[in-house]
Amino acid sequence: MTKVPYSDLTSYYVDRPDRRALDLRLAGVPECVVLGRSFYRRAYPPLPEHRHFGVAELAYVETGHQPYQVGGRRFTLLGGEGVVIPPDTPHSSDGHPSYPGKRFWLQLRLPQKAGARWLGLAPAEAEPLVSLLRAPAALCSKWPADFARRATALLGLFDRPPSPARTAMLRTALLAVLFDLLDLTASSASPAAQSRVRKAVDWAESQTSRPATLEQLAGVAGLSVSSFKRVFKEVAGIPPHAYILRQRIDRAQNLLRQGGGSVTDIAFECGFPSSQYFATAFKRLTGMTPNDVLRHRTLALPSGADGQ
Repeated sequence: MTKVPYSDLTSYYVDRPDRRALDLRLAGVPECVVLGRSFYRRAYPPLPEHRHFGVAELAYVETGHQPYQVGGRRFTLLGGEGVVIPPDTPHSSDGHPSYPGKRFWLQLRLPQKAGARWLGLAPAEAEPLVSLLRAPAALCSKWPADFARRATALLGLFDRPPSPARTAMLRTALLAVLFDLLDLTASSASPAAQSRVRKAVDWAESQTSRPATLEQLAGVAGLSVSSFKRVFKEVAGIPPHAYILRQRIDRAQNLLRQGGGSVTDIAFECGFPSSQYFATAFKRLTGMTPNDVLRHRTLALPSGADGQ
């Protein structure tokens, strides 16, 4: 496998059904170091803290949720939200697993010399985009509704036979994505539904002592339980009970890694009605049993993983 450059994280270009990380430099677009898409059906190990040197990263969650820490700031992306990570900025999944869901990411190498063209644009034309990637006005936000479709189209263009036309189409499609984000940061605010769900998730992430309940989340969002379930699914792409289950599994993983109790004790502490149900849900989401983590104190990388 070929290692992805400009980073202190060891990761590789891969092309699997659940994960693609492609090098668009091979398609004649030297600025795009990685075009990536993942569709995980279970949790993968946490993304360790790392940097991309001279490279900005755009990370987008299509479905599910994913905690991040970027430059010391902690937040959780919901479905339809993205983050712009400036070059050389330390970032990680803040100790959380890479949760099940669909995600896209782009890594773009910024101009290294004054006066250089970038994605085919003259310096003055590229300047607003480069400024957005170097110092975004909002670190994370709701992104255009068609971002996933545009990113999927980029993957389709990469799969076409090599030609000057393919290179031009990839460059044009990348610019369209970036100018959409630039226009978004200049004008839009989060819809009311997104704000309500965001408020509930931020509150849930702050409750480290006890797992949140559906009724509590709905109350924080200012909605009835039935309305909250509908709105949460619309915003995040997963039902709230799936989010609550993943939050409880995440807390259980931390307790198991600390080795501070038995599997049964941890199951009840994290709100599971029985150790059997806990073990079944844990294995389904992580690919390991609670006893595996208790013995080894970590989540193991599955065979064939690329290190990210």
